[in-house]
Amino acid sequence: MASLEHMNNNSESESELSSEQFNSILMSFIHDIKNSLLMSLSGLEALYENLEIVKPDQKENFALIQYELHRINNSLVQLLSLYKMETHLFSVNADQYNLYDFLDEIIINNSLTHSKQNFVINMECDEDIEWFFDKDLIATIVNSTINNSVRYAKNQIKLSAIIEDNFLKIIIEDDGKGFPEKMFVHADSLETAINMQSGSTGLGLYFAEKIANIHKNKERSGATIIDNDSQLGGGRFTLLLP
Repeated sequence: MASLEHMNNNSESESELSSEQFNSILMSFIHDIKNSLLMSLSGLEALYENLEIVKPDQKENFALIQYELHRINNSLVQLLSLYKMETHLFSVNADQYNLYDFLDEIIINNSLTHSKQNFVINMECDEDIEWFFDKDLIATIVNSTINNSVRYAKNQIKLSAIIEDNFLKIIIEDDGKGFPEKMFVHADSLETAINMQSGSTGLGLYFAEKIANIHKNKERSGATIIDNDSQLGGGRFTLLLP
């Protein structure tokens, strides 16, 4: 009997996953889900183009589905990046990019998403601004912020980029009610921004601050600022890159 119990205990211990193994499996699942989402978004856009003329009344339904898929994809990208940071598997792949082209591409990619509420996204950026940054990571931040603005703004978003004090400032403004007072905390205090009733987890701001911080130039690091000083009367999100 003692021998049988010993064998059972060994069997149970061998079948248990270590924390490292579980994390690895979890990340693999997230990668698979993310790839499926990207394929779904691509298929949705192709379907929309084919049905836009035949059934124009379905435009808002398509936009709503795309909006939610983008939200899920952005959250998965943020989660994967944060995991890599914690496990020291993360690196910044910075290169030089034209800001006008970068922001214009983002607006085009969000065209169907914001059209569901007749949103207008205006861009203000000199065509000759060039800067070094990780395009994929910064695009995730900007897309996530726009996605959030679509949810809370009325019908207008302004996307702009300027160079000030040797920092690149990417600014996203909207005409909504602005950020609630509880959001004006340091991004490291993630738990203070969590509100399960409103659906706000604070993950987007936390992720943006972390990504900004790891963009460095000599002694300077990137940062994020949120306030309610938007020219449109709502909230304003500013990403600073050195």
